[in-house]
Amino acid sequence: MASHLELSSRAALCRLLAQREPDSKVYWLAEAENWLRLSREPIELQRTGREDDPLEQFLARIGSRLGLS
Repeated sequence: MASHLELSSRAALCRLLAQREPDSKVYWLAEAENWLRLSREPIELQRTGREDDPLEQFLARIGSRLGLS
């Protein structure tokens, strides 16, 4: 089961990508909104656990800042 923190982190990552990729800003903001909507509903997501996965890298950084790892 994906946690609220993980889904919110995905939304934050999409917002960062919207800033870095102005040509795709609408797409990334829509994705961010989708992840925020999903964070309000319980769902099951499979994490890859791969070190080269950008989302896993992002979550590891967030976790280290929050003292979770």
